[in-house]
Amino acid sequence: NALLDDPRAELIYGAKTVSIVAPSMLSRHRKEHLDLMVKFLAPEWLEAGLGFSKKYRVPLQLAKSKTQVDSEIVIAILLWESKLGAITGDYRTFNVFTSQRYFIEQANNIALAQAGESTRISEAAQKRRVETIRGRAHQNLVALIRQSKAKGIDALDVKGSWAGAIGFPQFMPTSLALAADGNGDDKIDLFDMDDAIMSIAHYLKSAGFARDRKKAVWAYNHEDAYVQGVLAYADALKTQTSTRDGGN
Repeated sequence: NALLDDPRAELIYGAKTVSIVAPSMLSRHRKEHLDLMVKFLAPEWLEAGLGFSKKYRVPLQLAKSKTQVDSEIVIAILLWESKLGAITGDYRTFNVFTSQRYFIEQANNIALAQAGESTRISEAAQKRRVETIRGRAHQNLVALIRQSKAKGIDALDVKGSWAGAIGFPQFMPTSLALAADGNGDDKIDLFDMDDAIMSIAHYLKSAGFARDRKKAVWAYNHEDAYVQGVLAYADALKTQTSTRDGGN
């Protein structure tokens, strides 16, 4: 209640919440990931991945030794999530989730009134989507508050993506329990690349990477086009690395 009474909590991400709940979001999100796959498989982004692997060779090797997760997969996820740490978002995470938690019905009404949206999905299916978004927002809001209190930080100071994801690896608050210390300072900072690398690797290990890398990446992001793109980039990067090493 004290957080909700704070003037900073009054900000509502109305337009973004409408965009998220709109039925067209499903196809838009898939197209965005497919477009990113084409973009990131271009030579300049494979070079960026090679440069990243050299710059962060030590934390990548440490993460692989502890988790057996391929470094190329970690790099691919960092590229998809934040362009290797360049873009993490400037949305107030608390407000992202309060907007979805408390105003999702209003956002849904606005979204369905837009041209063509109501015909994209059945009424029952859209009702389930609304409840899923609301429930997920509630869980992430609670996790954010608990994590912030445990770490002694102001929950209203946390910034992230339009979806509420945080740091270089874009962890949702409910996933923060799987974050890991990568530099041995007994702290976890998802805006520190060593910690981000170890956190992704630890998450994928916990999701069963050793048994099925595809399912593990899907656990990280439940979008088939995302999984397809991440794996395609990781495989291409591994081929590039092998070619360079062979050439040397």
